Amino acid sequence: MIELMNDFCLTVFDFLLGWMGDLPSDIKLMLVALLTAAIMTLVRRITTDQDMLHRASADKKRLGVLLREAKRCGDKEAIGRYRTTKSQIALKTFRAEGLPLLVSIIPVAMLATWAWQRLAFHPPAPGEPVRVMAYTPVSAAGQVMHVVPTADLACDGWIRSIDAITNDGPPYGLACWTLQGDRADRSYELTFRSGAESFTREFRIGGRTYAEPVVYHDGGVVTSIEMRPVKLFGAVPGLSDVYFPPWLAGYLVIAIPSVMLFKRLFRVC
Repeated sequence: MIELMNDFCLTVFDFLLGWMGDLPSDIKLMLVALLTAAIMTLVRRITTDQDMLHRASADKKRLGVLLREAKRCGDKEAIGRYRTTKSQIALKTFRAEGLPLLVSIIPVAMLATWAWQRLAFHPPAPGEPVRVMAYTPVSAAGQVMHVVPTADLACDGWIRSIDAITNDGPPYGLACWTLQGDRADRSYELTFRSGAESFTREFRIGGRTYAEPVVYHDGGVVTSIEMRPVKLFGAVPGLSDVYFPPWLAGYLVIAIPSVMLFKRLFRVC
């Protein structure tokens, strides 16, 4: 089910936003963040009673002025009355938050799913060395694994021994290759073999999109492709310890202020 939803999101937004493929990564990230802000602003305008929210905002500002005056005069009865009224207004406006959140979460989640698989990394360029790794259960350590030689791809050695890694959390087996392709916009099928086991994954060079970075196979084997992460302006970092990638940090740096800006520009409460 999750895979079907993922494929649906990719199909829809590849159709809608595929034209951005040749744009620089910073521009693509900024456009997607601005689109997110526009969706959230439009949904809020359509699904809320803007007249009521504007009046509530004006009332809260006026109550703030009255509250300061009451505090200055030491009028405790007025202070209590104004605070109660402000709380009632806050409760009424809070109830209006549910519907826009519910309506906007679906398109925004679909857009974020697409961005996660289209904007997170720079696709490997022709001639760029790319590291490919196979992770196995530690019980496979000492065995041999090889990648079936593929036309138009160079490798630093197709056959690898699976090494045991025991100093990085739970132990596991690891085999690594460095691949390089010189032809642009090519998709390859890499075949890995170890004993009687065989599994495949996609590998792309020089295209608009990159192959799925991490693929899970039968038997507890995981293959991954090491690619350069997209960083907004080459500077906005992520938080690797909590799997908060750089592209997501850059996306939020643009999207969050843009929501506030759009709401102000279009007078949306």
